[in-house]
Amino acid sequence: MIKAIPSRLPPPFHWVEEPERKCLFLGTVKVLEVCRRHLGWIVHVFLQEPERPQPIVAVGSASAGMRWGANWAKLRIRLLSSLAEAVAQSGDADPKPVA
Repeated sequence: MIKAIPSRLPPPFHWVEEPERKCLFLGTVKVLEVCRRHLGWIVHVFLQEPERPQPIVAVGSASAGMRWGANWAKLRIRLLSSLAEAVAQSGDADPKPVA
């Protein structure tokens, strides 16, 4: 089976990949994280509008989570850019998830 690659995002978006987690950053600000939970994988969004929180999303694999995350971010590039700028100015590069 061939792995589908995530949708390409413009710089300064970039992925940091570790064996058990994949994190999408916008510059130095963490946007989302794909991580292993029990027998599956979840996508946890960190950079989002407080009044419209994104739920945690279950996915079948790390690659599927990266695809979902890239597509989600691609649809919100302008919003994420302005949120990341506000977070960077506040000095907190690792925003807390909204529960």
